[in-house]
Amino acid sequence: MVNNMLLFLVGVLIFILPIPHTISIRNISAILILLSVIFLWKQYKNYKMNNKLKKIFYILAILTIWIFIVAFFISNETKWSLNEIRGQWITPILYIICFILLAIYSSYQDNSFQKNIYSVIFLMFFIHILYIDLYALKYYLEHKIMISRFGGLTGGPDKANYLTNILLSFIVAEIIYRFKTKKYYLNINNLILLLIIILTIASSIFEGVRNGVVAIIFIGVSGIFFSFYQNNYLSKQTKIIMSLILIMSLSIPAIYNFKKDNRWNTLIETIPIALNTKSNQAWINSKQHPYPKLSNGQTVSESNYLRIAWFYEGLKLIMENPLGLGFGRNAFGHGIKNKYNLEKHIGHSHSGLIDLGVGIGIPGLLIWSFFCFYLMYISFIYFKKYNSYFSIILFFNITGFFSRFLVDSNMRDHMLETFFIIVGFSLIYMLNEKYEKNNPTSSQ
Repeated sequence: MVNNMLLFLVGVLIFILPIPHTISIRNISAILILLSVIFLWKQYKNYKMNNKLKKIFYILAILTIWIFIVAFFISNETKWSLNEIRGQWITPILYIICFILLAIYSSYQDNSFQKNIYSVIFLMFFIHILYIDLYALKYYLEHKIMISRFGGLTGGPDKANYLTNILLSFIVAEIIYRFKTKKYYLNINNLILLLIIILTIASSIFEGVRNGVVAIIFIGVSGIFFSFYQNNYLSKQTKIIMSLILIMSLSIPAIYNFKKDNRWNTLIETIPIALNTKSNQAWINSKQHPYPKLSNGQTVSESNYLRIAWFYEGLKLIMENPLGLGFGRNAFGHGIKNKYNLEKHIGHSHSGLIDLGVGIGIPGLLIWSFFCFYLMYISFIYFKKYNSYFSIILFFNITGFFSRFLVDSNMRDHMLETFFIIVGFSLIYMLNEKYEKNNPTSSQ
């Protein structure tokens, strides 16, 4: 009964998380999960914390302390920063703690409960992707036009694309696991898995997010490496054929995006224009300063121009304020507002690196980067030594999030919360896989 309730709450939380205006339902679901696993503490209180898990907690604790130091002693907007810390950092930290405890509790149940948790998470992501595909099909049948830049139930195409890439990483992890072990983790046959991957790739096309298709190619290349690394089941010829099929399949969204999105054609020419932030100041206020022109007289792509200009100005802010200005989603906007005496701030920078770097400075960036690269390192080690299923999930989650961190403002809201959720359960399940292989008769 308790386990079924936990599965229901996990499903509600994962499904609701990327949908706008659902904060109350998210928080209630997360709190109920957390209270439940705390109430069940007696069942797993003897769990021995792995040294690697301790190090991860230490890194997050050090980063959290630094965030508060900046807010209290360095920032000129302490009240604003503390409010942002409460909602945009403490909440995600509670999410990772919640799912670490849930994963530890599930490791003391029968193996099917752990699989059920993961299956529910997988299903909730897939429902979002299926909605995008069905809506796109309905739109095409009605208008005879293929929809683009569609965000489904989420707040926008970029938000939906995070879900697509996460689900794709889950699928590729399942494929790798089947190649490497001849076993399966998700209780679905190969034909259904193939159908799901087709629908997931299609959703990426309908979302039309440039940064997302680059991430898909990375997942494909990494997937090939993981599939064939120390794999003695497949011949060299089979590996080559399967590599080509996988690369070609995952390249479809990228090829389609390169062809249909005209922003790619003017990106190179826009770079020097956008970097000249003194002469071209549309990046501050496009109503007062018109967007500059390209050599052919065409106005620059707003997205290309603003992203480059904001990234450049953000780097300058970081170098001018190496200890940070105060943690917050719009730290970049606050920094630009104060620097140029603007009436209002211009929001975020479209880069998590810039937003975080302006907020908590170079020390904060270094600690966060160390956290991510340490998780990448241990996930690869666990894959190499134990063929761990969840080491692949963890690796793809870290690399996918960190790569988007460079070019998207993902250190905020449900993107960061989802990231920490996946880190939480995949980390514990990965550590458990090692334990089970070293202790095959153990019930844990």
